[in-house]
Amino acid sequence: MINDLYLLVLVKLVISFSILISYMSFIGKTQITQFNAIDFIGNFVFGAVVGGSIYNMSLPLVQFTLLLLLSVSFMWFLNYLSRRFIPFRRIAVGEPIVIIKNGRFLLSEIERKKRKIDIFRVLSQLHCMGFHSFKDVYYAEIQTDGLIAAIKDTATPPSEIFIHSGSILESVIKDYDLTKEQLEEKLIKAEIEIEKIFVAEHYGDRLYITCNDQSTKSIKLEILDNDQ
Repeated sequence: MINDLYLLVLVKLVISFSILISYMSFIGKTQITQFNAIDFIGNFVFGAVVGGSIYNMSLPLVQFTLLLLLSVSFMWFLNYLSRRFIPFRRIAVGEPIVIIKNGRFLLSEIERKKRKIDIFRVLSQLHCMGFHSFKDVYYAEIQTDGLIAAIKDTATPPSEIFIHSGSILESVIKDYDLTKEQLEEKLIKAEIEIEKIFVAEHYGDRLYITCNDQSTKSIKLEILDNDQ
């Protein structure tokens, strides 16, 4: 009887490991640094499902497997939504927070997102990156994973994604005094269909576009940064 108990637990462990490692490999996230908020919540869900069921001898093996597969499918669906639908991504995963631009603190943005910003942690991360002071920073933003992206002494800000999977990121382009309609008009003049764009990256004065058919294009996009 005891041997049967250990064998059942071992089988459940093997099934759990196989399903979860296959899931992480399938979504392309095998390192902690690749996880987003959805993945971390998913870890709690998986832990509750596996931990609460693996030693429950009254739960049949088939039901245990189906329960774990259902949990994995649900988390995959949430990750799919976050990749395909920008509004859902902003809610579930968040978006980068620019805190320094043109060498100046964006105090209005910091005040608006103050619950997400620990200025002491920001300075500590900048020190680890080789910045001795906030004065050394030309541009800095807090990424969705909490890490800092910063550059020093340059007149060209880092690139921004304006379009992803055929969707214009209005929350990004508004910082450049650009509307969705204006961007659509520029793309129409360049005979580029938004629906066919995989990613469009703005850098310098150009928009670099990669389409779903792997073709690449670029158009001149002279816009005014509101903070300049």
